[in-house]
Amino acid sequence: MKTEEEQVEALKRWWQENGKSLILTIAVSVGGVLSWNAYQDHQTNESELASVYFQQLMTSAPAGQLGETEIAEIRYNSDLLKKEFSASTYAQFAALMIARVEVQEGNLAAATTELEWVIAQQGDVEVRTLATLRLAKLLGAQNQYDEALALLVDADDAWQLGRLETRGDLLVAQGDLDAARAAYTEASLLAVTSGTNNPLLGLKLDNLAQ
Repeated sequence: MKTEEEQVEALKRWWQENGKSLILTIAVSVGGVLSWNAYQDHQTNESELASVYFQQLMTSAPAGQLGETEIAEIRYNSDLLKKEFSASTYAQFAALMIARVEVQEGNLAAATTELEWVIAQQGDVEVRTLATLRLAKLLGAQNQYDEALALLVDADDAWQLGRLETRGDLLVAQGDLDAARAAYTEASLLAVTSGTNNPLLGLKLDNLAQ
């Protein structure tokens, strides 16, 4: 058995060989914890601040006809959210909102740009899917039917009914009534299966039958 003196000498040698790396490991570990906590706090603060700006955006966008001042405020707050908090869902919602305003103002190219921005973000999938559907409708309004139809990729989700109806609308506009009827029929069956009430879809299908 080693004497106490031998144990002390062995500990000294171990410390000389491993002490620095141990301190570094502890420092890195503590620093990592502190950095993660700081990151979490930063993320929380960022989210809260983005929420404040989004509330300002909502306040500047009342229901009804918008005046020039209100539109300018909406554009300003939307751009601010997109620049400062581009990774947040608030920024995506802001872009959706300004896209709708641009459509109301007849600025279809600007609205298209906003929707494309939403789709390009790695944010909320549901919001991106909604933006894709709206973009397809917007492209159809600009007679870009092939581009619009290419966006309507089938998927087993809550948006499939909207895709099928929009596909039917685009095909009607193109004059492909048989394909439109097929899309509307599939949409009607899906509406029944999901328990969705969509009288307008029924009227569209009836009009094609006539």
